[in-house]
Amino acid sequence: MKHAMEDKLKNNNFKSRSAILFLCIVLSLLYNVGHIVGTKIVDGGYYLKDFKEQQITQHRHHRPKIAVLSSFVASTMWSDTAKMIDNAVDHILNRECYCHLWNYDCIFNQTMEMGLYVEGGIRYNSQYNNTSSQKTSKNPWWLKFGAWERVAHLQAALPNYDWVLYGDLDYIIKDMSRPIESFLKEFELYGKNDIHVLVPRDDNTDDGMLDFSSFSVLIKNSPFGIRLLRNWRAFGMGLCPNGNFRDKSKKQEYSWYLSDQVGLWYALMKTHNDFHNEMYPNNSRLKLPYTVKCNQTTGLLQADTDDNFWLDMAHYFRALRYQPGNYGVDLERIDDRQMIAWSTSKNDSMSGLGVDRNWFPNTERFAATAFALHYKKPSEYWDPEMQIELSMCKRVHACSLVRNETSGMILQVGCGRGNATATEI
Repeated sequence: MKHAMEDKLKNNNFKSRSAILFLCIVLSLLYNVGHIVGTKIVDGGYYLKDFKEQQITQHRHHRPKIAVLSSFVASTMWSDTAKMIDNAVDHILNRECYCHLWNYDCIFNQTMEMGLYVEGGIRYNSQYNNTSSQKTSKNPWWLKFGAWERVAHLQAALPNYDWVLYGDLDYIIKDMSRPIESFLKEFELYGKNDIHVLVPRDDNTDDGMLDFSSFSVLIKNSPFGIRLLRNWRAFGMGLCPNGNFRDKSKKQEYSWYLSDQVGLWYALMKTHNDFHNEMYPNNSRLKLPYTVKCNQTTGLLQADTDDNFWLDMAHYFRALRYQPGNYGVDLERIDDRQMIAWSTSKNDSMSGLGVDRNWFPNTERFAATAFALHYKKPSEYWDPEMQIELSMCKRVHACSLVRNETSGMILQVGCGRGNATATEI
């Protein structure tokens, strides 16, 4: 019996020692594994860390709400409205497809508003002229040119978005793979956070030319952007009792200086002037060029006397050391407080808002790498790559439009998301 008890105790001790030994081995393995995981492994060049030690930085930026806007209102600017639309059908589908790919709102506005201030014919609306808070010249006849409607259309759209990109009817996107945010991220990268408007430069040269065509403009929904549109509209209504410029044709015929382009140049100067003098009230106040003052004799702008339709805008901004540029070295050198950016398209991976191929033939060399083109020719004259992409928009993404059989105006336009109504009538 005694020997049996001793054998039982030895057996229990052996089991206990075995259990303790097993536990020690397990603990040792766990310790070594933990030590190995937290150690630099040189051979493979990797760093293995406990998952709990990993630091994951998450950047959740608010994606800006962006719209692409185009305008067209039939007017005496064009001799054949139906033909104008015929030539621009693929231009419209190009922009619609771009919006479809990037999930932007695409607005094609055909609503008349500015033209309702014109006296005579079906365009005159006495209710507008008598009750509007907008000061107007005696008869702003030049508002019958449909290009002025873009101002009203921008005013209607901008409060609903963070940024709005306006493009003329013949403005086409060349680089479908580039989002509008790329322009904004470039500003953010370089710390140029006070830019509220981006405009193109026509000839893309390095001579510092700041005058430009208003075929495209990117505007931020900000106090600066809102006032820019207000000042642009004020110019359209006529700054002086008899308007801005005389009618050289004496037949109220269209000429570029009677249209919206000069108004945007004025609005850029006036808005900058307003904000600068409000931000720095104790400094010597900036003055607008003499050319934008009213001549008491003619009742028109002083600029009209000298045919100075450029209003000395370039001189105004050069005196303030404003520099053109929207990427790279050009963007780096502009002042961080500069509120307006003049974009440039060169043969780089980046580019400006658009290359003007309508009026500046020498810019063709920049077209291959451009973000967009100002190009009124029908799509059969487009580059082969653009023609292929247009066919993809129609065939793969089901981009199409519907026109009124009588007037030829656009009723609906859209891609594979349900052909949203484009008009705002």
